[in-house]
Amino acid sequence: MKKKLITTIIVSIIVITGLSFYLNTKIAHHETLHDVKVIEKHDKEMEKSHKYIIKVEGMEKELKFKDKMTWNLVEVGETYDIEYEYSKAHPPTVKAIGDLEGHGGGH
Repeated sequence: MKKKLITTIIVSIIVITGLSFYLNTKIAHHETLHDVKVIEKHDKEMEKSHKYIIKVEGMEKELKFKDKMTWNLVEVGETYDIEYEYSKAHPPTVKAIGDLEGHGGGH
């Protein structure tokens, strides 16, 4: 009986630890940057695909775009509001860019 209880506790700890690690890498964090200037723009060619990336002032990490058409609209030196998401398993990826507060005009 005591051996079964110890085994159950050990298995429970392993399952909880594994589940915690899995969820920690899958949970997406959302951030919004306001009035940030684009300082670099790259099209990195991979083996059979491309990565569309920008760098903005005040942020060391690059922001990735899922599609080239949106990336093409971004201009170096211009200022944008940028909404992006990331997780431990995925790099920061732009979800929306432009005038996110609806002030008119825009990019």
